[in-house]
Amino acid sequence: MAEGGKRLRGSFRRLDKTLALLTAAAVLFGCLIQYSEYRAGFVTRRALLTQLVTAGAGFILMLLMSELDYRRLAAGWKFHLPVTLGLTLLTFTNLPVVYRPEGSDDSAWLRLGPFSVQPGEFFKFSFILTLAWHLDRVSDRLDHPREVLLLCLHGAAGCILIFLQGDMGSALIFFFIFAAMVFASGISWKYIAAGAGVIAVAAPVVWFSGLLPDYIKNRFLVLADLESAALGDAYQQLLGRRILGSGQAFGKGLFSDSFQYVYAIENDLVLSHIGQALGFAGTAAALLLLTAICGKILLNARSSRDFLGMSICAGVFAMVFFQMALNAGMVMGLLPVIGITLPLFSQGGSSLAVTLLSLGLTMSVSAGTGKRGRKNSQKT
Repeated sequence: MAEGGKRLRGSFRRLDKTLALLTAAAVLFGCLIQYSEYRAGFVTRRALLTQLVTAGAGFILMLLMSELDYRRLAAGWKFHLPVTLGLTLLTFTNLPVVYRPEGSDDSAWLRLGPFSVQPGEFFKFSFILTLAWHLDRVSDRLDHPREVLLLCLHGAAGCILIFLQGDMGSALIFFFIFAAMVFASGISWKYIAAGAGVIAVAAPVVWFSGLLPDYIKNRFLVLADLESAALGDAYQQLLGRRILGSGQAFGKGLFSDSFQYVYAIENDLVLSHIGQALGFAGTAAALLLLTAICGKILLNARSSRDFLGMSICAGVFAMVFFQMALNAGMVMGLLPVIGITLPLFSQGGSSLAVTLLSLGLTMSVSAGTGKRGRKNSQKT
């Protein structure tokens, strides 16, 4: 008993309490918003219970993850990558477990009994770990063109796989994760400039080559004048923006009987409901909470005792920050609708679980904080 108490005190002492408290606040806030949507009739009781159970279980798993050695998790890519990659590849088959939710543009889900799972989200978790491991292995050779090419192939594989599912939003997040982790590695500016040049040349080629479906192009084009396409491609986005602003400064209250509905208000457009329920104050509070979480992840990266830990934190930061930025920009009508959830707030068990597991990874890095160096992690 005494030994157990000692271990518990040690775990609490090592715990990244700031990140844990910020995450708890965001998760509770998100659950409250989902309950508000349930009361308004926007989500079913089953969907709400699934979200609450995932939030509770995910938070516990996050705390357990913080106690694991992130170096062993990264080195164990041979175990988790085949599982997450295999499940993701399964979505390209015609098996009965594969399905496309109503209103979705992609087939990225698996139906497992009464539950649906988005394996691409769990593949994202493996992607961060494997790319961090790859960067750590070659951190002293990042100026070699061969190593840079292999890193680019690593990143492109994840991005292209998710893009082929039809999930453009998640593919963009994979790209930003890759870009942030490579940038944080200290790679030469000549490679960064070369990469920017390739993107500048490739963007118009992709646009005019027919690789992008017309409906995706239209989502970009309508941004020039949302009002003119109010009854067409911009209807959902324009209505979401109007709902966001309908709460004015402090909102209509969490349990108002005058809420407006727009498709996907429980996930991609959850910020619209926060705006109408709690106004500008609630919207700002949600985004500031996520920004504070991102800031703490950056602090963990800065204080990491090794290159591997820093790389992991950079990847998790990019995942949370760019999902937040793209989602907010989408709801405000500044960016196209590309199917991005708001971390810790949107409905979706897979996204919520992976976000919490990833935050647990950064807590693991924080728990092992010591003197940081460029030195590679111990090879296992």
